[in-house]
Amino acid sequence: MLMVKKLDELVLNQRTLAQLQTYLASPTHALMLTGAVGAGLGIIAKALGYQMAHNDVIFLTPTQHNKQKTAIINADDIAGLGQILRDKRSSKLAVIINDADQTASGVFERMLKLIEEPVRGVHYIFTTHNLSQIPTTILSRSSLIKVGLPSAADCQALYSSLDAKTKAQIKFLAERQPAEIMRLIDSANDLEAKAHVMDLAKRFIAGKLSDRLELIDQIKDKDEGISLCQSVASLVYLLSSRPNATVSPLTISSELQLLADTVDRLRGNGNLRLQLVNLAVNFGAML
Repeated sequence: MLMVKKLDELVLNQRTLAQLQTYLASPTHALMLTGAVGAGLGIIAKALGYQMAHNDVIFLTPTQHNKQKTAIINADDIAGLGQILRDKRSSKLAVIINDADQTASGVFERMLKLIEEPVRGVHYIFTTHNLSQIPTTILSRSSLIKVGLPSAADCQALYSSLDAKTKAQIKFLAERQPAEIMRLIDSANDLEAKAHVMDLAKRFIAGKLSDRLELIDQIKDKDEGISLCQSVASLVYLLSSRPNATVSPLTISSELQLLADTVDRLRGNGNLRLQLVNLAVNFGAML
C-alpha cells in the first residue's frame, strides 16, 4: 500500500493547490506534472492517485536494472500494464509514471500507445523535472500543471522539531523545497551527503578553471555529477536573486542552460568525464 497524504495535508504553493483541486473535480485521461526538483512531484502524484482511485494505484519510477549504471524506466517496467488495462474494471485506476523523462530507448513509444487508447476509468499521471525531454506526442495528449514552489513561510512548520543549527543548514540546502526538506530531516546521511555536494558547488562557482578541473576529478559516477550540477544551479539562482547581484541576466541564463544541458547528457548516458570537463571549461565564475 502506498504511503500517501491528501492534497490538503501537503505543503503546496496555493496557486498550484487550486489547480490540482480543479483537476480532481474533473480529471482528464492523462496529466503531466512538472516543476522544480524538491517540489515533491511524486508525492503530489500519489496524493492525486489516491484521491481518484484510493488503493488502486500503480506507481512506476526509475530503478537501476541489471548492468545499468543509472536508474531508468525500461520496457519491462511497463510491459505488464497492457494486461492490467485489458481486464474489465469496476473501479477507477491511477497509473503514475514518475520521472517519465528518464526512460530507455523505445519506452516513450510504449507510453504513447497507452494514452492513445483510453480505457474508461484509467487515469495516467506523469511527472518530470525536464519537460523539454518529453515528446510532443505525449504532451499534446496530456493536461499540464506546473507545480510552483511554496513560500518560505508555508514551509516553516516542517522545521518544528529541529534544533537551530540543523534548521539553518536544511533551510540553506533546500529552502522552499518541501519534499527535499523532509528527505533531509528523515536521513542524517542524506543531509551530510547534500551538504558535501553543496560545498563542492560553492568551490566550483568560486574557483578558477584549474580549481574546477581538480574538483570534478572527485566525481566518480553520474548521479554525483547530476547532483553537483543541480547544486551549482541552485547557488547560481540564489546569487542572481540577491539585491546587489552584478551578473547580467543573460550570463545567468547561459550558465543555467549549460548546467541543464550537462544534466540531460549525463542522464542520456553521456561520458561523465567529458561532460564535466566541458562544464568546467565553459562555466564562467559567478563570484
